[in-house]
Amino acid sequence: MAKVVYTDTDIEEQARLGIKSIHLDENAILTDVAYEKAKLLNIEIVRNGPNTPPNAPVRPYLNDPVLRRVPAVPAPVKIKTIQAPGRDILHYPADVSEEHLRAAIIRTGQILYDSGLMISNDGNISARMADGNILMTPAGVGKGRIQPVDLLVINIDGKLLRGAADPTLKPSSEQPMHLEVYRQRPDIRAVIHTHLIYANVLAISQGKVRMDVIPEAAIAFGEIPITDFSMPSSPQNAEAIRTLIKDHDVMLIRNHGSLTIGKTLDEALINLERLEHVSKTLTYAELLGDVNALPPDMLEAIAKIVEQSKKKKESR
Repeated sequence: MAKVVYTDTDIEEQARLGIKSIHLDENAILTDVAYEKAKLLNIEIVRNGPNTPPNAPVRPYLNDPVLRRVPAVPAPVKIKTIQAPGRDILHYPADVSEEHLRAAIIRTGQILYDSGLMISNDGNISARMADGNILMTPAGVGKGRIQPVDLLVINIDGKLLRGAADPTLKPSSEQPMHLEVYRQRPDIRAVIHTHLIYANVLAISQGKVRMDVIPEAAIAFGEIPITDFSMPSSPQNAEAIRTLIKDHDVMLIRNHGSLTIGKTLDEALINLERLEHVSKTLTYAELLGDVNALPPDMLEAIAKIVEQSKKKKESR
């Protein structure tokens, strides 16, 4: 029987139709380029052969007229999957592959969008690759609705090295702020900027996020600085964080949004989620009134813990 060949064009068409997995039988062949395309587009390839469990769901892709078919010489098909090192795809080593990092940024965007922490087409996400270049989300797209091929690669000077598969997608106007982080913090490999609600509320109305109420917040953050005013989508944001980013992994850009960083996207995301949770708690507490601050002796003990933690980081 003639073999059925799936090319990269076929994979792109399936992605356009919203298909997330392709089931192949023993008469199907996936070209190397198609396989790489499937990985970039997060399409799962499943082999349906003689050893497939009888109750496994099979979608009749071989009868789908959308896919092109051409005869080919039989060839072995090797199906590989991305294995996330460590806890999950957001927790990775410094020598992580670009393929894995693209998938991790997409997953981060989905988490932020689904939880309401990054709405509309606001915010941006970036990660430092093993070669030192920066992988970043493009401008003007919802971060919960993008694909790995939509990401762009820039160098530390902001020069575009590789664009998105869609040439209409352009670099984010906030990239100078991200690059400022990477220049000053060689230990940092992930940056998330978004427009949080409760953290912004506190920055706008109170001018601060109190660290004398919730002990876990005080220990985690020490303090949350708020920058001077700066024009969004301009180099002013990089200037606003310049004197603060050396000593802080979390900060607020006055009347604008938040900036959280980490050695991995996992760390940056945890910092962001904690910031908004703490800010939400404080906002409700302020609305109810009679906010009880921590006693002085506990604040003194927390300050010592924070100082010890800071010295430990500096010694690494």
